[in-house]
Amino acid sequence: MADTLKSLRALADPTRLRIMALLEKDELSVNEIQQVTRMGQSRISTHLRPLQEAGLIQYRREGKRTFYKLNPQADTGAKEFIELATRGAKE
Repeated sequence: MADTLKSLRALADPTRLRIMALLEKDELSVNEIQQVTRMGQSRISTHLRPLQEAGLIQYRREGKRTFYKLNPQADTGAKEFIELATRGAKE
């Protein structure tokens, strides 16, 4: 139940839904997300943290850059939330 609530809270924000839709298409760096959303780095990081903590996205570091993508190893429940979020973001 706690994982479900964590995922729901993470996806309850329109900005996070938009980020999920962006990450559905490709792995992106924080800088690339900044360019698309026109938000500051700290604000983007604030939105990425709950998505990561809920297991919906994962990241990797390459030098000073951090790249984010949807979590392909997410459990079944998280995968359902990812699908629902990206479908909702498109609407």
